Amino acid sequence: MVQKSPEQDIFDYFYSFSLKNQYKTYDYLPAKENNAPYPFVYVGNVQGVSGGSKTALNGSVVIDIDVWGNQKQRLTVSTMVDRFFHAAIGRIDGLNYVFYGKVQDQSKQIRVDTSVPNTVLVRGMLNLRLQILGVI
Repeated sequence: MVQKSPEQDIFDYFYSFSLKNQYKTYDYLPAKENNAPYPFVYVGNVQGVSGGSKTALNGSVVIDIDVWGNQKQRLTVSTMVDRFFHAAIGRIDGLNYVFYGKVQDQSKQIRVDTSVPNTVLVRGMLNLRLQILGVI
C-alpha cells in the first residue's frame, strides 16, 4: 500500500470532517452554472513546508478552507468557520501522520464577496497550519 503524503492526509482529514458535519463539500470551487446550494465548503489548496532532517520527517502543512454562503447566511458561515478553526487546534490523528495545531498558527476571516456578477456572498476563509509530529 502506498502511504499518503502529509498534505493529502490532512486534506482527507478536513474533507471528511466537513462531510461528518453534513456540510456540502467540494474539492473544487463549483461554477455558478452548477447551482451549488449555499452554504458549502471548499477544501482547497494545501502546501507542505519542509523542516525535515536526515532521519525524520517534520515540518508543517498549510491548508486553505473556504466556506461560502449567501448574504443572509453570515451567522451560518461564521459558525461553520469556527468549527473548522477549533478542529485545527491540538492533536490531529490522520490516517498516516500525527499533526499538531497551535492556536497562534491558525487564521480565519469573514468577508463580503461580490466576485460573482449581481450577487452578494459571504465568504469565510481559513488558513490552517499544522505541525507534522510523525508517522503513525
